[in-house]
Amino acid sequence: VGCMVGNAWTDAALDNAGAAFFWWSHALISDETYNNIKKACNYSQLAPILSNSEQISLSSSSGLSTDECDQLLDKAHTEMGNINIDNIYADVCLKHPPPQFDSEMRKLAQKQLGEGPLWLYPCAIEYMTKYLNRKDVQHAIHAATLPYEWMGCTIRVKYSRQDLLSSMLPVYRKLFHSDLHILIYSGDVDAIVPVTGTRAWLKALPLTEVVGWHPWMDSKNQVAGYGVVYDKLTFATVRNAGHEVPGYQPLRALDMFNRFLKNQKL
Repeated sequence: VGCMVGNAWTDAALDNAGAAFFWWSHALISDETYNNIKKACNYSQLAPILSNSEQISLSSSSGLSTDECDQLLDKAHTEMGNINIDNIYADVCLKHPPPQFDSEMRKLAQKQLGEGPLWLYPCAIEYMTKYLNRKDVQHAIHAATLPYEWMGCTIRVKYSRQDLLSSMLPVYRKLFHSDLHILIYSGDVDAIVPVTGTRAWLKALPLTEVVGWHPWMDSKNQVAGYGVVYDKLTFATVRNAGHEVPGYQPLRALDMFNRFLKNQKL
């Protein structure tokens, strides 16, 4: 019995600090903006929110963050330009105008999530929507008939901000007493819940390293990523994968999944 958790939003303060550092360390934002974000923003009150333009931004909660923080986050996304923040090296869909980030968009986005990830193909979300709304597909997967369109990721799901800002670290500490087989993995070019944040919250858990940092190989004998084995879980990166690892690196995701099921080392 076990669980795999990928690019998981886990602890607001640590994940947000990791995101800002990832943006800066991957040359997406300026030194000045990064340093000012660190000074002005309360990372524990920020959440990763999707806008209606299929982009993601750190979003401040009304009354819990300063106008200065809002302005700096706007500036950060302006400096990044129109990129796919789920995978910073993937192209974006050019069928739609690039999003304009401002505090008003961010406040609107706080209320509900917009359309979802861009995946490997820039306009994949459009293809997915068309596919899911084909009658033969709906019949084959036994999908309910709805008065609105099926989508890959819908704005109709309402997320609790309190839940979003609640740390999952206590849950992991409880799971450690359940003798579960746990694999935490991160696509290493995801900039919304990046590997830097995941490594930070792993350090906050009571873990003892058993096998040190090492490359793991995919079924084509290429370096698929890197891993470290702890006494209570295994952590692995997936090389050149974005936020949705199977969407960007399907073979490496399958190799990792198969080894997890067979309780084989990466």
